[in-house]
Amino acid sequence: MRDKRVNLILPAQSGDEIAFQAILNEFEGLIWKTYQQQRVRSQPIDWQHECRVVLHKTLRLLRNRTWAALTLYYKQALQTHVVQLWRNEYRVLDFQVSVLQETIVPYETETACERFESHQQYLMSFILEWYATLPGKERELVFWLVQGYGMAEAAQRIQRSRSWCYGIRRKWHHIYQLEMKNN
Repeated sequence: MRDKRVNLILPAQSGDEIAFQAILNEFEGLIWKTYQQQRVRSQPIDWQHECRVVLHKTLRLLRNRTWAALTLYYKQALQTHVVQLWRNEYRVLDFQVSVLQETIVPYETETACERFESHQQYLMSFILEWYATLPGKERELVFWLVQGYGMAEAAQRIQRSRSWCYGIRRKWHHIYQLEMKNN
């Protein structure tokens, strides 16, 4: 059985429709399974045509002519194809973006920015004062977190435990919450 399936790959790549159809028949279960999982194509015949196209592309790109490689590549290609179809169906077109910008974005944007500008300045001064009062290791933790490091990486760099770092972050959060409540 395996030799028969492997022997179908090369003729199908060369354009033999019978070999191509035999390979497609072998993947009938996978095609049906992906049809049930996707929601872009509601008609089974439409999904079967999509699967034929994907198999043709997969065969064209396949270099390792083993059945296992074809199965893996085809399964991955079908999953990717579902995502591509979904993106194409539900994407926002360029002309729609300008309409959205004209109707939604200007809506009291300037007054909202002016209203929060003084609050933003207050927050910046609070953060700078708070940072100046931090002990050395906590200041180092802030530095590494602001640089984009995760908590585990920052903890390793400052030679503290992750639990210590998470505890410090909880303390900072509590201080921030109190400050926001007071103002």
